[in-house]
Amino acid sequence: MRLQGKKVLITGGTSGIGLATARLFVDEGAEVALIGRSPAKLATALSSLGPGAHGEATDVASPRGLATAIECLAGKLGGIDVLMANAGISDAPSIEKTTEADFDALMGVNIKGVIFTVVHALPFLSNGASVLLTGSVAAGKGRPGDPLYAASKGAVRSFGRTLAMDESMLARRIRVNVLTLGATVTPLTQAATDDPAIRDYVAQMVPMGRWGKPTEAAQAALFLASDASSYTTGAEITVDGGLAHV
Repeated sequence: MRLQGKKVLITGGTSGIGLATARLFVDEGAEVALIGRSPAKLATALSSLGPGAHGEATDVASPRGLATAIECLAGKLGGIDVLMANAGISDAPSIEKTTEADFDALMGVNIKGVIFTVVHALPFLSNGASVLLTGSVAAGKGRPGDPLYAASKGAVRSFGRTLAMDESMLARRIRVNVLTLGATVTPLTQAATDDPAIRDYVAQMVPMGRWGKPTEAAQAALFLASDASSYTTGAEITVDGGLAHV
């Protein structure tokens, strides 16, 4: 019960890594609240977590809706000890076909959503709270095919590193870390994992020879959320089977 009594808020918590993390955190004693875009998916996710879970449906790309959802959930929780800004999308077209609308849609979730999740949660964060930002190895790999997504995740890494050193965070002993993920089997990557050629090609690039599981990402999130990482801030914890560094 490494999170006994902790109050946790997770965005993008209705599937994949967010939901796997929520389930593990509940098992570890936390009270969890989720933010998701789809009311139907949110209802299903909350049902799977049990009667103590809370949730609000909103688009994280809308700061006004996000502010309302966070205030409501923080009230139900009685504060926030762990904040996981996890919501993200990756469906961008090739760069030569990218429009302003494409840019706004992806950056609205991946950058604006992350930043304003933190902004609106700050008044409710407890002293000594842990903030987790979900990043990607795409930020540093220079892979072909997804420069817009990679740029968004590069911004997340930079934001997390700098936010950790902000005087307001240090004064309140709030830790900020980035959970950087590699190829992971989630609904977000379903198109790739459903295609044997793409699935096998990606697996061959990973030193461990396979895609990761959401539960493996959740275990790293648990470390960052718990007191086990009490001396860790501004860090990047990579869960990628060796893809980024080997």
